[in-house]
Amino acid sequence: MPARTRHHDAVVFDLDGTLVDSVRPDFLACSALFERYGLSLPRERWAREVCGRPQGYPVLFALLREGLGPGAGAGAGPDDAELRRELEARWEEFMNPEHVRLLPGVRGTLERSRSAGLRLAVASSSHGAWVRRWLRHHDIEHHFDAVVTGDDVVRHKPAPEAYLTAAASLATPADRCVAVEDSLTGIEAARAAGMTVVAVPTALTRFLDHTAADHVLTDLRAVDLAALPAGKAVRARP
Repeated sequence: MPARTRHHDAVVFDLDGTLVDSVRPDFLACSALFERYGLSLPRERWAREVCGRPQGYPVLFALLREGLGPGAGAGAGPDDAELRRELEARWEEFMNPEHVRLLPGVRGTLERSRSAGLRLAVASSSHGAWVRRWLRHHDIEHHFDAVVTGDDVVRHKPAPEAYLTAAASLATPADRCVAVEDSLTGIEAARAAGMTVVAVPTALTRFLDHTAADHVLTDLRAVDLAALPAGKAVRARP
C-alpha cells in the first residue's frame, strides 16, 4: 500500500475565534456598551465592520454616535477615549474564563496534528500576555513550537507578517503551511503569506463570505489537517 502523501508540514492557528471563543464575549461587551446609551448594536454591522478588523473599534464608536443622532456629532457626544474606557470596563465583565472557552474540536485537532508529525504555531494580532493567558488557561500551550503575537510584528493582519514570522520560526516554507482562521482579515493575511487557508467561521460571522479561503469548515471536530489537500476542496458541513 503506497504511503500517504502529506501536502503540508506545519499548521499555524489564529487564536481569537479560532482556538478560543473570545468573539462572542467581545460582541456581548460591545452590545452592553450600546445598551448603556439606549441603543441596540446591529449584529451584521459589527460582524462586517468591527470583528477582526484593525480599525474596528473606532468604527464601533462612530456607529454608536451615529445612533445617538445629530446632537452627538462634532464633539457633542462621547469621544473615542471615553467610549474605549467604557468598553474596557465591559471587557472586564465578559473576557473571563466563564466566557472565553476552548472551541469545539480544538484539543483533538492539536493532538492529531502533533501525532501526525506536523509542527504547530500560533499567529495572532493580540498582545502576547493575552495570547499566552488563554493558551495556558486551556492547557494547550505545550502543543505549539512557536507563538507569534501582535507584540512580535510591526504590521498586523491583514498584513502577512505574523504568518510569515510563524513560518520562519518553524523553519518551514509558507507554502508548506496550513493557516487556520476565523476572520476575513486573517484569511487575507494567510493568503498573502502564501499558505493554504482553512476558515472556521464563528456562529456570529458565519453569514459573511469566507470563500477566499481554500477550505471552509463548520468546526474543527474530526478534521485531519495532515491529510488536507492543497487546493480548494472542502466546504462547510451542513
